[in-house]
Amino acid sequence: MDFITLLTVIAFLLIAVNISSRDKNPWAMLSGIGLVGIAIVSRLFGGGGFYETVIPLFTDVGLSLLAASGWLMVRRARANPQPFLMLGLMSLGVAGLLYLSTQFFGTRSAPASAQMSFLLELGPDDHIDEVAPLLARHGATYEQAFPSIALAADEDLAQVYLVYGDPASFDDLMAALRADAENVDFVEHNITISLDPMPETTAAPGLARNYLENDPRVAEQWGLEAMRGHEAHALLAELKPMRKARVAIVDTGVDQKHEDVKGVFRKSPGNKDGNGHGTHCAGIAGAATNNRIGIASLNWNGAFVDVLGFQALGAGGAGTLESIAQAVLDAANADADVISMSLGSTAASPPKVLVDAIEFAQKRGAIVVASAGNSNRDAYNHFPSNIDGVLAVAAIDQNLRKASFSNTNMSLSRPLAAPGVDILSLIPNNGYRPMSGTSMATPMVSGLLGVMRALNPDLTAEEAFTILHETGTTVEDSPRIGRVINAEAAILAVLALHA
Repeated sequence: MDFITLLTVIAFLLIAVNISSRDKNPWAMLSGIGLVGIAIVSRLFGGGGFYETVIPLFTDVGLSLLAASGWLMVRRARANPQPFLMLGLMSLGVAGLLYLSTQFFGTRSAPASAQMSFLLELGPDDHIDEVAPLLARHGATYEQAFPSIALAADEDLAQVYLVYGDPASFDDLMAALRADAENVDFVEHNITISLDPMPETTAAPGLARNYLENDPRVAEQWGLEAMRGHEAHALLAELKPMRKARVAIVDTGVDQKHEDVKGVFRKSPGNKDGNGHGTHCAGIAGAATNNRIGIASLNWNGAFVDVLGFQALGAGGAGTLESIAQAVLDAANADADVISMSLGSTAASPPKVLVDAIEFAQKRGAIVVASAGNSNRDAYNHFPSNIDGVLAVAAIDQNLRKASFSNTNMSLSRPLAAPGVDILSLIPNNGYRPMSGTSMATPMVSGLLGVMRALNPDLTAEEAFTILHETGTTVEDSPRIGRVINAEAAILAVLALHA
């Protein structure tokens, strides 16, 4: 039983004791209700994904209600214990069903060892041997988190270790490590991060018109119309890139054998996808276009963008801070021009290891793009989109309005918007399907950035955002989500930089 569960049980017992007493104490009742509120908020903002938050929350409430009903039964109080008993059983039942769904449908896939770890960062002049005795006393083991990063390349990331052990002892061990200011710079939980639940999707109707592109399903891609992608294709058909840009999809992997991406996929570790989310994002960002196959992206004739895959999340759509940071570092070391991250979670402040990994990528010249999230709230605490310098992408629907699920992003430093509802793209095994989410809007931006980098390899992240913002289309919800990308105008602006 962890601290939050214990707190919840105590809170409900306080309430039960008060209602079973002849002398009612309003302060005791208020204290109990207040503790319930604190416990719920602690669960909701604990930094985990959907299932990692909701399952423990229902379990806490269920156990607490059963404890309260037991108290009322023992005291033979006038208050009826049956509602507490029934609600408690229902809560545990919901928790059980959600847990079973994670087993049958793979919504959680991070290995057990990763779920029982935290991240320890030592000072640049310190050695793991200096804290090894403390770790041993708590039965913990460790390994270097990012062995490919040398101290000369990044003195923070090179000194990060994954510490494994019994989660019940983590709080005490982490507190002891934090107290060792001489050797320890930072400690944080290696939290599990899951993909946002996908909003409901319907097939977009085909648009009746003649197209320059010969991709057979281009008529189903309303997003190209919204961002003036067809006009961009007309420009690109007459242009040659200075070099092909590399767009890295940091996600669940990419099916490298898919018919519409295999010609532009370049050797990279995330070349398989047991989930489908990463392959869908890859198609939006860089599917070979005008090849008489499947869909169109901005990658005209497949000549402007190469797609690379880096697996940050497992087949169930879940990963850890360490696995996501490692994927970002791998993408940076592969000289990615653009790193596209259709993932995230919420926390009071972004995790340091992910901030450091993204800064490492930015220093190597990568433009980092991330989804703003699907919770219909302000994205100020949604990472990695709230990390400094990251382009944060909200989603619009076919009416050019903020998608009902999309977070707003104007509290972030580089807000943009792109189509993100009923977006047709690739799924593994040569399949195609529409999906919705800021996850889909993000690779729209990433693919355009790839084309821009192909035309001007020296384009900086700041210059790229300025162009996308200044050339973007102002829509009714722009005060909440930024301007909608305009591919034609952005390409013309890039060409004007070295005209």
